[in-house]
Amino acid sequence: MPPIEPLGLTANQWQFLNHPERYVEASVGSGRKLVLPSTRRQFLTARDILARLNGSQGRETRRGVLLSDDVGLGKTTVAALVAWVVASAGDGRGVRILAPNDVMMRRWEEELLLHVGPLQECAPALDVRENRVKARRVAKLSAGSIQVVKHSYAVRNSNLACDLLIVDEAHRAKGEDSGFSRALQRQKRLARRVLIVTATPFSIRLEELQHILTLIGGEAAHAPVRSFSRALDDLYSGNTARNQGEVAERLASKARAAVEALSSFVIRHGIADLPREQKSFGGQEDWSIVVPPANPEELELMLRMDRALRVADDEGSQSSKTTNDPRFHVGWRYFDEVTGDLKNETQRLAEPARAIVGSQLKAIKRLRSKVGIHSKIKAVADEVMSTVEQGEKVVLFCHHHATAQELTVHLASALPKLTAPRSPSKSAWRTAWNEVLSAAGEARREEKLRDTFIEWLCADLIRAQIWSWLSNAPVSEVDLAPALMSTDARRQPGRERIAEAAQHLYSALRESKSSRAVLKAAEERPELLPGANGGSRVLGVCRPGDNKAEEAFFIRNQQPDTVISIFNSPFGPDVLVVTDRLSEGIDLHRYCRHLIHYELDPSPIRTVQRNGRLRRVNSWAATIGQPICYAYPAFRGTRDQRLVEIMKKRIDSFSLLLGGVQGFEVEEVVESEEEWRNGVIGEAKKQLAIAGGGLKARRRD
Repeated sequence: MPPIEPLGLTANQWQFLNHPERYVEASVGSGRKLVLPSTRRQFLTARDILARLNGSQGRETRRGVLLSDDVGLGKTTVAALVAWVVASAGDGRGVRILAPNDVMMRRWEEELLLHVGPLQECAPALDVRENRVKARRVAKLSAGSIQVVKHSYAVRNSNLACDLLIVDEAHRAKGEDSGFSRALQRQKRLARRVLIVTATPFSIRLEELQHILTLIGGEAAHAPVRSFSRALDDLYSGNTARNQGEVAERLASKARAAVEALSSFVIRHGIADLPREQKSFGGQEDWSIVVPPANPEELELMLRMDRALRVADDEGSQSSKTTNDPRFHVGWRYFDEVTGDLKNETQRLAEPARAIVGSQLKAIKRLRSKVGIHSKIKAVADEVMSTVEQGEKVVLFCHHHATAQELTVHLASALPKLTAPRSPSKSAWRTAWNEVLSAAGEARREEKLRDTFIEWLCADLIRAQIWSWLSNAPVSEVDLAPALMSTDARRQPGRERIAEAAQHLYSALRESKSSRAVLKAAEERPELLPGANGGSRVLGVCRPGDNKAEEAFFIRNQQPDTVISIFNSPFGPDVLVVTDRLSEGIDLHRYCRHLIHYELDPSPIRTVQRNGRLRRVNSWAATIGQPICYAYPAFRGTRDQRLVEIMKKRIDSFSLLLGGVQGFEVEEVVESEEEWRNGVIGEAKKQLAIAGGGLKARRRD
């Protein structure tokens, strides 16, 4: 391996990281409330990373570091601090950040810029300026610049030469055969240092971590990681007749060896291991949503579909549908789509298959007319309605678009419609908001954006929401503006006043390039803003169906930033139905503490990532002193129940096994074998928990 070129930083250039208290004070005006315990841990982590990359404070110089903190612990903040030190210290060095998509790219830009003011005040040894941040493509990365681009920038063979390469959500590069992974492997020598950022580096197979270790010069850890990977494979696919204690001891021993080898290259914290920070994240508890068992008609429907598809497949049907598709167990929309496709295929089948499939389809039609709304959808919708009526927001995750569509449409029809008050009049609301959101000094184009935002605030849904918060005392048209400035949003003391929340939301929409474009387009098309007139209390962020009557229930543009900002405010849709497109890298926690895993991906990693959307610093749960509620509703008597049971047990072991928890297909899991595995993990739990703590950041000076 070629020698590692010096990075040339001096420790005094990151001295500010020794004083998190001053930084928290300096950040008051930045629009983000920092929590001292979390900031202290983030600063410690950034200091440890810099020491390793620079070879300072007695640390051996490392080509790269993997930051693998749990979801919600502020990895982006840590990496942004490291980027600013490298880029703005002394003569400056070039930093490139690879983000997975447009949403994450914009989040990186926002994160970097939020540090400008506090760093200018607290870090005099650094030359921090906004114009150092170069979003998207640049002709050449100049010294002192921080470029933010997407993963596809690397795939297109763009030059990755820089002093520090930061790769966000790098678990997407874990497989050696992906285009992104190949691009990084080809050009890894062009980056003097590499910082990998991901909460889930180990994915389904721990041995995939070796591909990431190669990027950061961590080949020395390959053998112990490979050995632990084999122990995990043995846990999930080995002989389950062995003594649990012996297998547990071997697993724990391999884990300790892997952690020791990884400790030079990997930093990892788990939320459960940070007692001083628990309060700012909020507690968590299981949210029990009771779904009745599948009734005989529902079971018969699934069995008849299975029979019809098997017969059609045996006869060479062109539809090639999965016979026991998981979507059949959680909703009827996709089931009905497959029924229609199969009906069209029937005439092309030879006898006797045509007669058998035709008979099954007739029975399916008869049963569908009896069944009506899916039992799981109805049970979940009833619980969501009850929660929303208590003033809470809810986010529901689905794995498939058809399921998300069906769930969105039913929830939108089931939730009672909010009625805007007749008095004060809409014009009085407009006058009040004009007084509250002063336009003093704004350019004309800014005034137009502000006017559009005020029209949205005057939409029926938004007025009805706000009126419910004001309804403790009569409010006249004259008193409306003062009431907006003095009343707590969602009746929650200590969070923010209604007027403050509106101003914060307007600033977020205006400062985001994509949301600003949506706000501008909404001058002519108000429906682009979720919750506008004709909008629903429920919004589906998924591919919409073909039914024009359902359009109002789904996102009207392809940029989710606007939806995220509005959901993170007290206003707008109370319920968000999303697919795993929003399962990583975004915040949904500012006014929401209820998450429902309506439909699960077979990978435990997805479940962990979803949960991290709510369990974050300064969560709504922490603010109001209530727990985050996670629900795993199961359609009893079906494949769905089995999936939920296995998933809940496996995610409990996620951190204990360093993230090396395997995904699964329900049909392949034998119950007695799964019980044996859970027994092994239970016996190894204490030792594994201790092993995982060996990857925490350390202070060396």
